[in-house]
Amino acid sequence: MNQKEKDQKENNLLLLFTSSYPYGDVAESFLDSEILFLSRSFDKVILIPQSLPSLLERVNRKLPENIEIEDSLLNEQLPLKGVRNKISLALNAFISTDFYREILSKPEILFQISLFKSSVIFFGNTVIIKRWLQKYIETHNFDFSTTVFYTYWLSLPTSGVSMVKKKIPSLKIVSRAHGLDLYSERHVPPYIPHRPEVFQYLNRLYLISDHGRKYVLDKYPMFEDICKVYRLGVNDLGFLTEASSDGIFRIVSCSYLVPVKRIDLLIQALAELGKIKSSRTFEWTHIGYGILQKDLQNLADSLLPKNVIPKFIGHLPNKEVIAYYQNNCVDVFVNVSASEGIPVSIMEAQSCGIPVIATAVGGTPEIVSNEVGVLLSENPFPREIAEAICSMMENEAEAMVKRINSRDNWENKYNSNKNFEIFVQDLKKL
Repeated sequence: MNQKEKDQKENNLLLLFTSSYPYGDVAESFLDSEILFLSRSFDKVILIPQSLPSLLERVNRKLPENIEIEDSLLNEQLPLKGVRNKISLALNAFISTDFYREILSKPEILFQISLFKSSVIFFGNTVIIKRWLQKYIETHNFDFSTTVFYTYWLSLPTSGVSMVKKKIPSLKIVSRAHGLDLYSERHVPPYIPHRPEVFQYLNRLYLISDHGRKYVLDKYPMFEDICKVYRLGVNDLGFLTEASSDGIFRIVSCSYLVPVKRIDLLIQALAELGKIKSSRTFEWTHIGYGILQKDLQNLADSLLPKNVIPKFIGHLPNKEVIAYYQNNCVDVFVNVSASEGIPVSIMEAQSCGIPVIATAVGGTPEIVSNEVGVLLSENPFPREIAEAICSMMENEAEAMVKRINSRDNWENKYNSNKNFEIFVQDLKKL
């Protein structure tokens, strides 16, 4: 950093609430790029993870020198196991005025057990975060004029910090909103507590897609001034993935094996594909693990014809996912999720020049089009997916154009160097 940059840099602090970062290898790995820009723009960044990931995903990251980790919130969280924990959460909720305001605004909570349970769990945990933050502030000499509280997900910490802001109006809060933390329809029941009440305390709500911004404003147009779209991004990986040249057509998907990802639908489509093109050989590789892994492996074994070879390679650290794209041929990346924000997995595939087939859900139409692959309908039949893969396979010249367009789309819209630079500039203006 030269002297001019030092002179321009303010004495400031960022407190960043995460789900499990920096300890999680997969779920928030895309924060690796953003954290570098934050560390350059703030004198100090304090990471505050809410929970630890599974042992399989746990990792020790090397972070910039001005980034600290505050682990004490981890010790305050109550798992939803045991009668004592459940009683504690309920008592926390019952002393929260926000819990009663929620009931007044949505009286149906009292008459639907699932809504009541979701609300109690939410406000019970939010009170824990509120108490923790109040104590943390008491023991630290914060200058609120140069301190920003940033919640990476529009979730429990956002509500907890907002409750503290009621007593400290000068406290500045910003939050990102992605997918599961934004779209209530992705929950069972389809309900996220403390909306829109939490919005009134935010200085900024950063949406990762135009679709997300429209979703908020369709429901709560009064909050237009705080809603801004700042896209995520991934680094230039420094290589382009090669297409297959040995007659085998290679398909890759990458996600947790959970219901919303609809990998069962993809397997049905691949079975259809194998029948349509019985003279061709296909290799399908899925990267990722989850609760449905055994069931999906059994489904693949029972449905897929011999000319479709499935490979479930399970969990890979993000660096190994990138290495896979560098060392293996990939002809198309497929995502058939029922709901998404904008998948970072698609950004990574496009940065490698891989064409993408994906469903038109959430913000996905903002990153996938027929120029870079095939945009499917929201709820495609297996035949539609199979025909989309066929179209990528049958016209090599067109597929090559889509590979070029895919890379260009990443460069123009999802290059982390560009996106995070403008994001931190807006963050600094608060």
